[in-house]
Amino acid sequence: MLIFDYDGVLLDSVREIAVTAYNMLNNTIVTRLDQLPQNALDLFLRNRFHVQPIGDAPVLMQYCLEIGASEPDKLMNPAEYEEILSRVDEPVAARTTRFFETRNVFKAKDIKAWRKLNAPVQPLWQIMIEKPTADLVLLTNKNRDATISLSSHFGLSISDENIYSGDHGTTKIDNMLQIMQRFRKSNYAFIDDSVKNLREIDEYFNREEPTISPIFATWGYTGPDDARTAQGLGYQVVTLEEFSETFKAM
Repeated sequence: MLIFDYDGVLLDSVREIAVTAYNMLNNTIVTRLDQLPQNALDLFLRNRFHVQPIGDAPVLMQYCLEIGASEPDKLMNPAEYEEILSRVDEPVAARTTRFFETRNVFKAKDIKAWRKLNAPVQPLWQIMIEKPTADLVLLTNKNRDATISLSSHFGLSISDENIYSGDHGTTKIDNMLQIMQRFRKSNYAFIDDSVKNLREIDEYFNREEPTISPIFATWGYTGPDDARTAQGLGYQVVTLEEFSETFKAM
């Protein structure tokens, strides 16, 4: 059974995430990229791959706003990123809730502008439209409402019950446990663009025997060493072209 991550793998939403993170920090609702400080935006896009739970996106944006003018080309290493997170007192679940609330306000204010900041990953998205499947399952840190809204807008039909989302700070491990309890399969495959997500899933579920096959998507929000790291961990590493052709032939 193949399970999909959403942001980065199926949908390019990094620019909407940047705008929403900025809005959350500044208690405002800007709707365009050119309303953000350019250096901070570029720095955020450059370092987005570090973010795992979406509640950490505002932490990264705050850092980018602070150093964007002085270090516009900085590429953080994992230790630097973890040190930034360690200085934040607010729990990640609370930050995640506030992020989703800010996104909902943005969506309600100008849904066209909100949609415009998102784009399907092609050609994979179109292939999935042309080969609809009732058992398409998503395991995502995105909130359910945004996932349903964008999928519908861009023409992809996904059963609501098959969306395992990040609402209320629910983790991918928690959601994977629900998926396994529901479907009762002996083996699963999970494709994600985050090595950290894949590693957490792998270490949690494959401790005693292989249950989930991690697949690393090289086209998402990836860092410069992520593909090499994934290979070193024994994960399957696929390009967009390779995976699209494989999925098309399934």
